[in-house]
Amino acid sequence: MKALYTTLLTTEELTTCAARLAPIWTPLFAGQPLLLAIATAVESHRAAIVRAASRKAASDFTDPLADGDSARDAAFSTLRNFSGTWAGNPAATAGQRAAGARLQEIFGRHGNGLIHLGYNRQTGKMEDLIADLRSPQSTADLAALDLAPLFAAMVTAQTDFEGITADKAATEGGDTLPSIATHRPALVRQINLLLSAIAEWQEVASTPALEEAISKMDEVIVQIATPALSRRTRNTEEPQAGTPTP
Repeated sequence: MKALYTTLLTTEELTTCAARLAPIWTPLFAGQPLLLAIATAVESHRAAIVRAASRKAASDFTDPLADGDSARDAAFSTLRNFSGTWAGNPAATAGQRAAGARLQEIFGRHGNGLIHLGYNRQTGKMEDLIADLRSPQSTADLAALDLAPLFAAMVTAQTDFEGITADKAATEGGDTLPSIATHRPALVRQINLLLSAIAEWQEVASTPALEEAISKMDEVIVQIATPALSRRTRNTEEPQAGTPTP
């Protein structure tokens, strides 16, 4: 039976090998609870590693967060500017100017320049601003100036941004997500256990079915192990520092 050299494999090679060997060795373990349990554990660790490897990195959220922040900045600025326009519009009624002035006072209290803050600080300010703009007086002022749709757009933009932030936090929350560092050693150990058991089985009580299965496993092992062995050969053949190359 071919040697796999699991310690030389990349994580992707290791999980690929486990996935390809599973349908070959699992039928061999029928009626052997211990080997079946180990095979089940192999699949569990393989699946966990695949989930961990597919986890988004922090950089995957950089553009969505920036786009979401730009959208809420634009919505904030539009509502702030329109309310200011009403406050200083000589053609508006006294009631409209008063409504605009009240809205401007709220924006000023929370920070007309809050869009220049960091993500977290801006979020806190935006949430407080939205709460104040939902008061009965502000709701009436927004309606009187036909600004309710712009307020709704700002709320939506803020909610969307917080959704991206929540996705980022959930994706990167370490304790509840699988870790490659945790599962890879177990996967290596259990694959080696099964291969050793099969090799011993071949040695003491081989059967035609076992030989056929081993032949198929050898094909998988050669496909997976050859690149790993080539990498090791290249690394050992690299000249030491100061050694001239031809």
